[in-house]
Amino acid sequence: MEEYKPRPKELAMEYLEAYIMENNLKANDKLPPERELSEMWGMNRITLRSAIASMEAAGRLYSVQGRGTMIAPRHTRTLQDLEGFSQSVSRYGGHCETRLLSFSTVECDKHLAQKFKRTLGEKLYRISRLRIIEKTPMMIENAFIPCILAPELEEHDLVKGSLYAILENVYGLKPDHGEEKTSITAVNAEEAEYLEIKADSPAFWIVSTTKDPDDRVIEYCRSIARIDVVEMSSILRWDYAGGKKHE
Repeated sequence: MEEYKPRPKELAMEYLEAYIMENNLKANDKLPPERELSEMWGMNRITLRSAIASMEAAGRLYSVQGRGTMIAPRHTRTLQDLEGFSQSVSRYGGHCETRLLSFSTVECDKHLAQKFKRTLGEKLYRISRLRIIEKTPMMIENAFIPCILAPELEEHDLVKGSLYAILENVYGLKPDHGEEKTSITAVNAEEAEYLEIKADSPAFWIVSTTKDPDDRVIEYCRSIARIDVVEMSSILRWDYAGGKKHE
């Protein structure tokens, strides 16, 4: 069987990814000039330029006239980590901003009553926030929290403060475990405007349930995240007792 050899553009993309990782480049860090990279790798500049264009289209890089090619902001969401968005971004050295889109009180419908194991009509806070990393809008979060568990939540800063930190430090609601499901959807016109992408663009649809140590649901959240700048990561471990890999 003939040995597989990557195409020149694919090889150039591998070199670029390796360079980014080896040099620990972060969002908005600048790559060396094309001439320097092509000489370093003994590569045709046309091939390198084609690889850069493909990575720009994928949201990995971006170019600015007169400044060169930079690393695009990107958020890695580790599925095993039960932590807030701002905490996750800070852990990776990024800068997170939050815009409060709406804060309202709604009544439990049948679906929400089942999620929270509460009665129909019980009051819930509905908090809609836009999450931004390095000036790039990444995600719209719509969180539901029982009013009875966090009275006067509206008095707290949900823009600069961490919602999970407020729940734990003010109301004694410690996030302990939960469930999360991810699928693909298409953004509507309003979501597209907030996320600065085209309407009907594909996006991650993330539904999560967060519980406290007593298995009580303290938050139910529906989020839409840009698929070009958010990636999902999972950690695999080997279960020696059962002989299985699990996430």
